[in-house]
Amino acid sequence: MATNLATVRDRVEALLTDSGNSDWTTAELDQALRLALDELSQVCPARYNYVFDAVDDTYEYDLDSIFTAAALDVAQIEEVTEVWYPYLSTDDTYKLPHPVQWRMVTWMKLLLEPDSLGGDPDGDYDIRIFYNRRQQLDDLDSATATTLNAAEVGCLIMGAAGYAAIAKARYLANRVVTGENAYKALHEWGKSRVAEFKQRAYQLGQYDSAGEDARIGWWSADKWDV
Repeated sequence: MATNLATVRDRVEALLTDSGNSDWTTAELDQALRLALDELSQVCPARYNYVFDAVDDTYEYDLDSIFTAAALDVAQIEEVTEVWYPYLSTDDTYKLPHPVQWRMVTWMKLLLEPDSLGGDPDGDYDIRIFYNRRQQLDDLDSATATTLNAAEVGCLIMGAAGYAAIAKARYLANRVVTGENAYKALHEWGKSRVAEFKQRAYQLGQYDSAGEDARIGWWSADKWDV
């Protein structure tokens, strides 16, 4: 079964026991999904990489211009996490990890630290950057693919159901047609689901970053040299 907005929304409706949309409209559920997706993306971002040409004797690179020229959406970059240089996908030596020191001097301007390169940048090589971006759910807000894995989808559903329940409870609290206990019970149920969502998201984020902790940093190859 495809993982897209329709299938995930159906699972949220099932958790809320509202498959017929008697209590929650699809618009309300979609807004709850956005809230949960944004929060999930903070701890479990989608991970991407991109390769672009190095320029002779150039240390600063405007990622905004580079991504725009490649028809990529720079607004989806949440954080650059690693940079490799020199890099060549066609060379067995230069497609191996060559992490270098770098920093972002402005929002999207990447600076390669000169001392870590072993020489001036050479246009014969490429630069490979790794970056995080917001997770996507196919068909939600024009997304054309789903970047979530199965565990993250389950977490998203829990969070969306909780946020939808809390929002509805707040609405019902202002209506004279419902009893006090009804909206309080719904609010408490929603809070419990959101708490479970946050805990699951945290655990998924820990699993996701565990592999990074085991990686060799840019400094490790030299730290034991005499």
